[in-house]
Amino acid sequence: MTYSELTVLIPSHGLEDFPTELGEKPAASLLNAFAVIWHPALLASGGAFPRWQRADSPSSGPTDRLFIVPTPCDDQIPQGWIALTKQAGSVVISGEHDRDEMLRQALAPLQLEELPDPELTADFLALGSMYLQVELLTRKMRNYSNLDETRMQRESVAAAQAAMNHDPEAARKYLATCFEMLLECRERFYPVECYLIDLCLVTPETVPANTEKFLAGPSAMNVLAPANDWDKILSANPLLADRVKAACEQRRLEFLGGDDAEQASFLMSLDASLWHLKQGGATLKQLTGSNPVVWARRRFGLGAHLPQLLERLGYKGALHTLLDDGYAPEQEQSQMRWEGSSGVCIDAFSRIPLAADGAASMLRFPERMAESMDYDHLAAVVFAHWPTLRTPFFEDFRRANAYAPVLGKFVTFSEFFSHEGSPGRRAEFKAADYFSPTLIQSVARDEADPISRYVGYWHREQAFQRAEWTAHIASVIKRQPISSESTEALEATVRTGHQEATPEQARRADDAIANALSEASLQLRDLLAAQGTAGSGVLIVNTLSFPRKVLVEWPLAGGPPKDPAVLGVQVDADRVQVLVALPPCGFVWLANNTARPDRTHPGKSPLAEELLLRNDRFEVRMSDATGGIAQILTYRRSPNRLSQQVALRFPHARTVSVGEGEERETYTTYYSAMRLRETRILSRGPVVGEIETVGELQDESSGEVLGTYRQLTRVILGRNAVEVELEIAPAQPIEGDPWTNYIGCRFAWKHEDVALTASIQQGAHVIKRERIEAPQFVEIADGDFRTTLLTPGLPFHRKTGERMLDTLLITKGESVRRFQFAVTIDAVYPMQASLDQYSPPLVMTTQTQPADGRKEGWFFHVTAANVQLTRILPGATPDAIVVRLVETEGRSRVFGLHSFLTPVSARQVNFQGETISTLRIDDAVNVEISPYEICDVELRFEA
Repeated sequence: MTYSELTVLIPSHGLEDFPTELGEKPAASLLNAFAVIWHPALLASGGAFPRWQRADSPSSGPTDRLFIVPTPCDDQIPQGWIALTKQAGSVVISGEHDRDEMLRQALAPLQLEELPDPELTADFLALGSMYLQVELLTRKMRNYSNLDETRMQRESVAAAQAAMNHDPEAARKYLATCFEMLLECRERFYPVECYLIDLCLVTPETVPANTEKFLAGPSAMNVLAPANDWDKILSANPLLADRVKAACEQRRLEFLGGDDAEQASFLMSLDASLWHLKQGGATLKQLTGSNPVVWARRRFGLGAHLPQLLERLGYKGALHTLLDDGYAPEQEQSQMRWEGSSGVCIDAFSRIPLAADGAASMLRFPERMAESMDYDHLAAVVFAHWPTLRTPFFEDFRRANAYAPVLGKFVTFSEFFSHEGSPGRRAEFKAADYFSPTLIQSVARDEADPISRYVGYWHREQAFQRAEWTAHIASVIKRQPISSESTEALEATVRTGHQEATPEQARRADDAIANALSEASLQLRDLLAAQGTAGSGVLIVNTLSFPRKVLVEWPLAGGPPKDPAVLGVQVDADRVQVLVALPPCGFVWLANNTARPDRTHPGKSPLAEELLLRNDRFEVRMSDATGGIAQILTYRRSPNRLSQQVALRFPHARTVSVGEGEERETYTTYYSAMRLRETRILSRGPVVGEIETVGELQDESSGEVLGTYRQLTRVILGRNAVEVELEIAPAQPIEGDPWTNYIGCRFAWKHEDVALTASIQQGAHVIKRERIEAPQFVEIADGDFRTTLLTPGLPFHRKTGERMLDTLLITKGESVRRFQFAVTIDAVYPMQASLDQYSPPLVMTTQTQPADGRKEGWFFHVTAANVQLTRILPGATPDAIVVRLVETEGRSRVFGLHSFLTPVSARQVNFQGETISTLRIDDAVNVEISPYEICDVELRFEA
């Protein structure tokens, strides 16, 4: 039997309204029909050119025809048409979506003794697929088909006949002409190059057994996995490692760079994010022989901080694309200038990839490519897939590309970003535009402590910075080079104690920090107060770059002297507390009065009375009903700054009835009620006022006790913070969605039109989203009144209405029951307030006084309060150090960086040590910093 006609029925009036939104199997049936109909045996059988017809009006006519009826046409075919057509002697294939089964049914009537080469046959099927895609793309671009069908028929049939006669060279020659004709059709409406980008997502579990075939593809491929995964994969297969390096050298393969491991980087410190990027880049360079130049991540890791980090690490481009859950700005462009919060830009690709292994996705290719052709400077589509493909559709694109770039040229991302011309539109995204799925994913995976892990992480991060600062300041004082080896070794250990670390990894990191801090503290103590006259005292060191008032517990038997640095003393039965003024990045030494001081009295206005706390800045009134904070009032005219309660949020609203008879009222609530049971005053002053409240959390609808709480509320003379410690004991485990079922701390303020600012990547950013991720603070600005919630590592918050905010404390899987936070009043710089509150000074006892008689001093100081000195690092030469500065408020500034040693030169460097600019030195180093910039300043001193 031979076929006189080859026809595919389509479920539309024409290609203009061809369906593109179908399920997986219907889409596969439609795509495979157009591929199968171009099999060389079918083309050679009757010399027919494949055609399409409407399914609702298929033609009747000569016998010996082949009809393929894709499943989307099933409800459009005239009743009885299939049976009548078969009776007339034609072949009708219907109800199928599998390519191999369609081929079997189409070829069976031909009774062929031998089939052509399978690889060559696959090229014919790819021609059929590309024919459909080009025709559809032509319509999407509002054009008419310009294909010379007569010539196409002649060339395709000649190719088929050559294939059937086992002449592959001739067949490929004719096929090449067919593909070039399709390319000419595309160039009629888009005459410049367009691009196809192959993005393969790899894990150690998905590496194919036949790696040689995987790497020997005819087109360029980009592979994406964390660097540590690549290290694991290639270490286990040295032969694969050699092939990978060779493919990279030939520019057929590109490794997309990024972190060494994909962790919750959105909630990491900037230094940690930078370290993981550096480690990942170094690992990939070792494995492939070159540095990664394009950044991408499979797990959520986007953020407005990235352009600065990537650009200063030498990256040329990035994928601003979500391959995971979460939220990011939706502005699809094939090439844009992604501007981060610091103003630094990097080229980025932001179009959503097509799933290369999905028929439904591939059916949308013409629409996606047409969008890019219409709106982008460089038209491109990315295909994302795992190493092993289950469907043939993407392979059709690869095979076609070997003949001609019909629908685009396959390129690596670095090649794509290297094209000259306009880099695309500038896109400035705000830090608050991004939101990670971290909490929901952690709870869904039944991971332990989905909230408190971040408290531990940020505590560890601050302890590490104190330890490193202390060690490096000691080296600078001694005029010795900072040890790069010890710095790198300590940081490597600390970075293993990330938010998702095992308890053992976290313990090792904590131990390493404690040992380093202990050793460095002894060195610094000996340098500052070990060679003077005998006399016991206390050395208090401020590792932060701004002056502070801190409360410390006197560590010696006795008490502090009368000294300008001592702002207040409170002597209780069991301890002596001292309020001390500290210089920036400096120290105070206080002699010890060996005689035990008399117990102090609170005076006429005690700091704590019944349900009332006060200091010189404000009053805090506790609620006699709930035991939480009812009011915070300053001594000037201002509204109630804040009210606070603890509550359990139910997943569904509860109905509560109040009153009896005609006065009975009913309302609904999502929250439990906080009930005060007892209260006591722990400290009345004169420096510290402290009240403890104890009570229950109650379901108002049933009266059931859902848990108990203990709240300790504290104020300190001279400080503008209300400190709170909470202990909560829920009666039942919390289950379900962590964003709707939790125990949290509820805050309320007076006016609805406040501005909310939160800490994102260690900067203050305006937020408008209901769900908030902010590990350091949330600020409530009501006109001139600024109230800041300091949440040390508690990152998850939820707005409930226009005047309330919940800070999540306990969700499913959370085991920690003790929490702390603070409320600051009129703190101008909230990040500075957060550091001040939760970065304690170093307190060391000494047996001698400072040798030169100086009882206080500073090492470094910045004249801009919105700039924080976060690290002191080794410089490029032994006589140099790098001071890392971070702008936290989104304000550009020109300021002075003061050093206790006068530098002979200063320059700003990027994260590779390369010079950005040379800095002028007057009384201080003059530094210009951009909003949210990480500014590394290298200071060189006389040797």
